[in-house]
Formats: sequence, structure tokens, C-alpha cells
Amino acid sequence: MEADLKPQSQQLVCIVDDNEDIRDIYRLKFEQEGFLAVTAKDGEEGLRIIKAERPDIILLDVEMPVLDGIGVLNILKADPDLAKIPVVILSNIDSEDMFQKVSDLGAAEYYLVKSLTDPQKVVDITVKALAEQGGEAEMPA
Repeated sequence: MEADLKPQSQQLVCIVDDNEDIRDIYRLKFEQEGFLAVTAKDGEEGLRIIKAERPDIILLDVEMPVLDGIGVLNILKADPDLAKIPVVILSNIDSEDMFQKVSDLGAAEYYLVKSLTDPQKVVDITVKALAEQGGEAEMPA
């Protein structure tokens, strides 16, 4: 198990969001914090990248064209290898119904509302999620 651990500088985050500004903000923030980052503009592109790159963690919007975040979560959950990748939901939807939907798919622990969460908090939660999965446990400096 120890051999699977990567230093933070080699951990890959996949940012899936239809808003280009959001993708750029978070890609830059994660890269400043020492992560590698890839982005996708919708769930379909996100799944292609996730399957090809096998990121260490996924930052996922819920409302997107082509394939939404719930669709992505359903596909991830159905694949035993992909189901192991932790997912942080970053959405503008702040409702119990949506929280319950992602909870049913195993992603409720990391449900962040964009308008209430700054980029540093998203990085901190991502680091925490990785640590809980057995990845890098140190918080960024």
C-alpha cells in the first residue's frame, strides 16, 4: 500500500466544470499548491479524461451540458476501478434534494457550494479527502 502513495506534486486533480473561468481559477490554484491538474468542460469530456488519466481526485460540478455531474457519479459508481477515486462536488446548487442525490452516490461528504467556498478551502478539502483515501496526508504550506 505504501508504494501507491505519491507526493502531492505528482497528484492529479481532474476539474470538471462547464464554466471556463471556474476551471481556470481552480486549475491555477491547484497548480500553485503543487498538484498536477487537468480540466474538462462537461461530464462526457470529464469521463474520457478520468478513464484515460486516472486522476487521484475529481472536482465535479453538478449542472453541466452533455452529461451532468449526477450522470458522471452514476458511471463512476458502476465501475469498480473508477468508484475508488474520491470526488469533491463543487456546485452552485445548495439544496437538500441535490445533497441527497449525491449522498446516495457516495459523494456527500465533500459537497461544497461555489458561492460559499473560496479556492483555498477547496484545496484544503481536497487534501483532506486524499488523506482519508490513503494519499498525501500533509496540508499545503
